[in-house]
Amino acid sequence: MGDILKKAIYILLLLLLLFPIKLFAKYDVVDARCTNSIKASLRTDANDVIYRLSKEIKGDKVTYKAIFYNLTNDMYLASSNGETYNSNVIKDLEPGSTLQIIIYASNSTYCEGYKIITKIISVPHYNKYYKNELCTGYENYYLCKENSNVNLSEKEFEKKMKEYIESLENKEKEEVKPQEEVTKFDIIGFVLLYKYFFIGGFLLVLIIISIIIINNKRKNRGIL
Repeated sequence: MGDILKKAIYILLLLLLLFPIKLFAKYDVVDARCTNSIKASLRTDANDVIYRLSKEIKGDKVTYKAIFYNLTNDMYLASSNGETYNSNVIKDLEPGSTLQIIIYASNSTYCEGYKIITKIISVPHYNKYYKNELCTGYENYYLCKENSNVNLSEKEFEKKMKEYIESLENKEKEEVKPQEEVTKFDIIGFVLLYKYFFIGGFLLVLIIISIIIINNKRKNRGIL
């Protein structure tokens, strides 16, 4: 039993000597020619790498893809779980998900496997109801925004939208009533405040009319 264990250890050491890269951590750099100058140059180039998200609709399924720009032959993309990508496009990203992408040095440099930089992809949510006819005129309401996180059935969505629209209509009615009441109150208040002027003016008009009538009667008698 002891001899078997010794042989196993010997084989393990032999494998370690023959295949050092395979037995190190996946992205360790072991090439002594990978200088700090090369690493600095890779970081400079990687800082220019940007990505754009593009929405893809296939039937009722909505996903996003991330397109990376300014990648050089000295780099490649990999996810934090070790999945590598052979192009500058990462597809089938779920709405609302977050993905950590690591840019590594490729085998075209002495720094193969060097972790250059990390980028975080934040995929927006997708609201499948944002084009619903109930959203017409209410595009700024959160249930009607394209990137809102809305986890509702269609019936639940319609119910909430109708309740929201009804609440706005009731609010408008409540705002109109006080204005009418204020208008009536102002008129009545004005009349009450200046009632003596109205009464005095009315009596003055009556007196003037009476004088005119009396004078007309006297003139008519004088003619006769």
